[in-house]
Amino acid sequence: MATESTRTSKITLYASFGVLALAIIAALVIFLLPSTDPTPTLSPTASPAPGTNSPDPGAAGSGCKAPPSDNRKVPSDLRWAASQGITWPVSDSTGPTTTTEGFPACFEHSPVGASLAAVSFLFAQVDHSPLDTANFYLAESPGRDAALAELNDDSVSQLKKQIETNGISVVGFKVDEYDGNRAVIRIVLRVPGSVTGFSGYPAPMVWVDGDWKVKLLDNGSTGQASDETDGDFTYWTVASNG
Repeated sequence: MATESTRTSKITLYASFGVLALAIIAALVIFLLPSTDPTPTLSPTASPAPGTNSPDPGAAGSGCKAPPSDNRKVPSDLRWAASQGITWPVSDSTGPTTTTEGFPACFEHSPVGASLAAVSFLFAQVDHSPLDTANFYLAESPGRDAALAELNDDSVSQLKKQIETNGISVVGFKVDEYDGNRAVIRIVLRVPGSVTGFSGYPAPMVWVDGDWKVKLLDNGSTGQASDETDGDFTYWTVASNG
């Protein structure tokens, strides 16, 4: 078993990977330990693909067509999309509200919209190649080319394996920063065997051409992964609206 100092140093190294899926896969490999803990992880009920329940996806007043706001509440129509046995949160009002070039798109111009966009970026890689996903979701930045160079065809299968065999699930989000057109979001996953049971993976987001995109840091990374504590982040449940 790795010592805490060794584990921390490896996490720092792996967090330099330019694409969220790669950073998460690497961190999961370090964090995950054999466990017989019977405590169930969050098991959301799967529902149809993003946008299929909306009669008019992307209509005025919803998604990226909605006025900018500081909305941080979980949308009341939150549901869970599913593909290949993996689930993640979506909203027909907040995003994604439409599909562009085959990818979920059009998210509300707000902190919660940026959070849903970050989640969609990660999980779009279940059904699309990492390269195509990166080309669609990554904003132009000095670190973009470095991130693309790290991609490989095995990343999605590794992510799926870790999720399916170790009880990994996306459970919430944190808004570290928000100034209207820029946000730093943390995607919070339940990670059995990690220090706190939860890990946060940063996603720096920018509003570009009417929708949220991921803007990597100049070194090609998304930032430093972190341990998260229950109560310090917002769960993807409608009850979070209070």
